[in-house]
Amino acid sequence: MNWRPAVGLALGAAVLAATLIYAGAGAVMRTLEGLRLTGLLIIVLVHLPIIAFMGIAWRLATGSAAPASPPRFMWARAVRDAAAEALPFSQIGGFVLGVRALRLSGPAALRGILSMSVDLVVELTAKLPYALAGVLALLALAPGSGLMRPLGIGLALTVLAVVIPVLGRRQLGDGLQRAIRRVSQRWPVLASLRRLHAHGDTNTVLDDILSRRARLAAAFALHILCWFLGAAELWLVFDLLGRPMTAAHALVVDSIVAGLRTFVFMVPAAAGVQEASYVLACAVFGVPPATAVAASLARRARDLTLGAAVLGVAVGTDRAITRERRETSVGS
Repeated sequence: MNWRPAVGLALGAAVLAATLIYAGAGAVMRTLEGLRLTGLLIIVLVHLPIIAFMGIAWRLATGSAAPASPPRFMWARAVRDAAAEALPFSQIGGFVLGVRALRLSGPAALRGILSMSVDLVVELTAKLPYALAGVLALLALAPGSGLMRPLGIGLALTVLAVVIPVLGRRQLGDGLQRAIRRVSQRWPVLASLRRLHAHGDTNTVLDDILSRRARLAAAFALHILCWFLGAAELWLVFDLLGRPMTAAHALVVDSIVAGLRTFVFMVPAAAGVQEASYVLACAVFGVPPATAVAASLARRARDLTLGAAVLGVAVGTDRAITRERRETSVGS
């Protein structure tokens, strides 16, 4: 058993407990009561177009031959995100289950896995202009804020995270080849992936994907749109909680939280870290800690609601397909 996720979750839970004590658990719950079930349903529905856009962006990152339809990629992205949020002990579970949801095999599955890796880099790259917009907004709204230094460090680290795989393109392909073999050994249920390396050269497929610059540019634009829609979502969350803030404030808070979440991957689902980040970012604009934590928990409730629904459908679909295959094999 891998103990690192458990340690990360324990540390995150400790941070969450400390944040709730600081904010006042009672005050947090009273603020959350303003959301109501209707408000939760609204933020769940508002998030669906973002998932769809991210699914299309993933498909655009497949190179010359998209191995599945747009709806299939939208669904696979939903599964990928649901597993990442609802199954926090499995750090790569979301990626694996997302590729599995595409239901590809052979060369198409190889392209699906490599395109997901490229899509991750494109999504991270798209965060740069979004974070820069957040920095500029913070400079305009609160130039003396102590958050400028951590934001600058976050931007620098994001640049490094983008530049390293781009410059080490060949090494990235070789690394992905090794990762495919390790993942197929760790996840026996993905038996169809065990022979992926025999279906084509990883670097050849990766070169094809990276050569389609127009498609990657479109994926980049979609991811930028999704980042800014995330700020709009946060603005809506605060409004539904009865604590409205301006769009510019929402942009700053969301960009800060998004930046901090990127570099705490060792903590499953950014437990505790996300809540503390909200408190830190919202304090710049005088937002009470209880309101900041309530906004974070509202987003977690959205993710868990969507995650439970998506994974429930995914499991049911898998069982139905497995049963159908068994009946077909018996009949033949």
